[in-house]
Amino acid sequence: MSTTRTALRRRLLRLLDRMIQGGLSETTRTCGNPTCRCQRGQRHGPHLYLTFRTPDGRSSALYIPRAAAREVRRAVQAWAAFWATGVALSHRNRAALQRRLRTRRRHAPTGR
Repeated sequence: MSTTRTALRRRLLRLLDRMIQGGLSETTRTCGNPTCRCQRGQRHGPHLYLTFRTPDGRSSALYIPRAAAREVRRAVQAWAAFWATGVALSHRNRAALQRRLRTRRRHAPTGR
């Protein structure tokens, strides 16, 4: 199915307000309490974290409370859709550029 440029642009705009770039990971942990169950193998968690790069390039993570997990998962999925849509638009733009360049070559004066 071929999607029009206009449809791709509309999709990008719909995704802008909810997308979050990053990865999701779930971790389990042990605490420092020597009598806690986690010291016997029943770790705490899983806890959800959003991992990402800061503007200065450092790796960082943000704890995501259970109540916000669904929202954040959708936001990360929106980023993936934004990326895929941008790639599709880029492919269309590149194909259009190739067509324009071929047309110019055919119609360019030969200089002879």
